[in-house]
Amino acid sequence: MAGLALLTAGWHLGFRRLGLDETRPGLALVYLAGLFTLWFALAGIHPAYFSLLLVMYPQVFRHLRLALAVPAAVALTIEVVWREVLASGQPLSENLPAIAGGLVSVVFGSLFAFWLTRIIDQSYERRRLIEQLEATRSELASAEREGGRLAERQRLARDIHDTLAQGFVSIVLQLQAAEADLPPDAAEARAHLERARRTARDNLAEARRLVWDLRPEALSAAPLGEALERLAGRVAEETGMVATATVTGTPRPLSADAEVTLLRVTQEALANVTRHARAGRVAVTLSYMDGEAALDVRDDGAGFAPEGFGEPQGGAPVDRSEPDGHGLGLRGMRERVEALGGRLAVESAPGRGTTIAVTVPVG
Repeated sequence: MAGLALLTAGWHLGFRRLGLDETRPGLALVYLAGLFTLWFALAGIHPAYFSLLLVMYPQVFRHLRLALAVPAAVALTIEVVWREVLASGQPLSENLPAIAGGLVSVVFGSLFAFWLTRIIDQSYERRRLIEQLEATRSELASAEREGGRLAERQRLARDIHDTLAQGFVSIVLQLQAAEADLPPDAAEARAHLERARRTARDNLAEARRLVWDLRPEALSAAPLGEALERLAGRVAEETGMVATATVTGTPRPLSADAEVTLLRVTQEALANVTRHARAGRVAVTLSYMDGEAALDVRDDGAGFAPEGFGEPQGGAPVDRSEPDGHGLGLRGMRERVEALGGRLAVESAPGRGTTIAVTVPVG
């Protein structure tokens, strides 16, 4: 009996080290078959080993899926009834209580296993639903924040348009009327009015630019690719330059900030080409690639020497092609792109045109 007990303990510990779980049913069946055999022998030596049934049935349902666990439990019950019949020394026909007890044990044990498995499945399903609910709630909160941000941008755009922009228009008109009423010899007063009118017009242009930045009508009316095509078409119509816009790759969703940034970079680049490049052709290319979108604005204009870009305070490049030498347009483009985790590169050489290359992450 001691030898069988040690063998049973070693059998159990050895298979535990091998790793018993539902993903390895063959190994679990071998373990249970050996365990049942050793128990049968131990229970035949001493009836105290019937108490091991308290841990053997849980072992069946722990290591096997329900479809295999129920037949294994039935086999164990048959073995238990067989052991009881042998221990009584009477034929099977005279051991009806043991048979009835085995049947009751199998039926109620199987029902209990089905009920417990159902509870576990419901718990997993409930946890999955809770995770889905939390994910949906997070997405909804993100959408609400984005909607609130866009609504606030729209409100600011309307306020700037209806107050500042209209006010600057009125100032320009009043200054023009005042200049018309001046006598011909009031040259100094005319100079003051001209400076005031120029300042008002500059601020009006800036106010309109703010409105455009806050409310990009081009993107609300069409996808980004179509908006770029319209920009190129307008440049071609206004300047006579050959301007094209091309989209390559499979269009993928971009964030609202990324689309607005690519649109603004294209606008600024085309404006620089119109003002400075003396180009005959400009091509805009939007490429969708794995994980990022790339925008190239390439012209065949005069170009410039790369050393024309310095590093002023703050590390922003100086664009010598700008009238004030500070490159606010290029600096603004770079800041917009880098705020999205993207990159902006400028390639140029005297007489070989200029290329502005931008990449931003997708998603």
